[in-house]
Amino acid sequence: MTNITNAFEQKRINNINWSDVSEVSKSIQNSVQTKQNIPLFYLHNESINDYEDDIYFVNNSDETLSFVAPYELMNRDSDCSEVVIAVEPSERDKAFTYTDVLPKQGVKIDRQHIIYDSDYLNQIIVYTISRASKEMWGVWRLNVCEKGLFSSSYPLLWEGGAKPSYVVSADKRNDPKDRPILPPVLPIRQQLYQQWVEHYDDARASFMMAITDVIYRYDFGMVGCYYNHTWDEYSSEAEQIANRLIKGDADNVGDVLALMTAVYDSSFGAGYTAVPKEVAEIIYDLWLRHRNTVNK
Repeated sequence: MTNITNAFEQKRINNINWSDVSEVSKSIQNSVQTKQNIPLFYLHNESINDYEDDIYFVNNSDETLSFVAPYELMNRDSDCSEVVIAVEPSERDKAFTYTDVLPKQGVKIDRQHIIYDSDYLNQIIVYTISRASKEMWGVWRLNVCEKGLFSSSYPLLWEGGAKPSYVVSADKRNDPKDRPILPPVLPIRQQLYQQWVEHYDDARASFMMAITDVIYRYDFGMVGCYYNHTWDEYSSEAEQIANRLIKGDADNVGDVLALMTAVYDSSFGAGYTAVPKEVAEIIYDLWLRHRNTVNK
């Protein structure tokens, strides 16, 4: 897609209404006509000159979306697939990140050039979160590719969660193993990391941040932190867990599970928080890697 790093400014358009099928590109008309569906989210183009269109992500639902992020949010650790690595957004990505996207509101996410982009395979990835219904609840990753240009009125997801046939993928990331670190928590995440670096060192701060990431994604505490965008809800517990592991060591997953349970019992009362064994397994692996790193 056209590089607009230097020119990009956020823009929102209110009260965008879904076009009737006569305005939809021929490549997707049959799908729309057959399904007789209304999209929950779709792409909309606005011409800015004879050669360029701005591409908007349109929230066609009745809810306000807490964020829209049109870029990849996560990678997996090459040594441990259970560990999700947050993708640090570039300055361009930060400019593309929107919060509180209103119903029937479009937000500019990209730009395409009718000459420069017409011969290439172009991709758009969008993450957002829906709370519209029990079926829709979760973080969604929408992935579309086109040889050439994206047409206007381009559905990304139908009401009810069905994927249009031409969309590469529309995945709901509700399994903790698949949850990314969401954009709204990145500022506090970076802030706490810097505080830990100043108080401890980079290695220990990274270990504490990795533990907090796991606790945040698995969201097993008394207060839900993932969907409420409170990454730091259990950061003090993560700090204690890291320090106790470093001070007392742990020989197996059972030791980590017992240590974590003791920390949560101390903070919230005995028996109020059940630490999943899967979380203890991931943190034990993080601990082994941290220990090996600092002992080199």
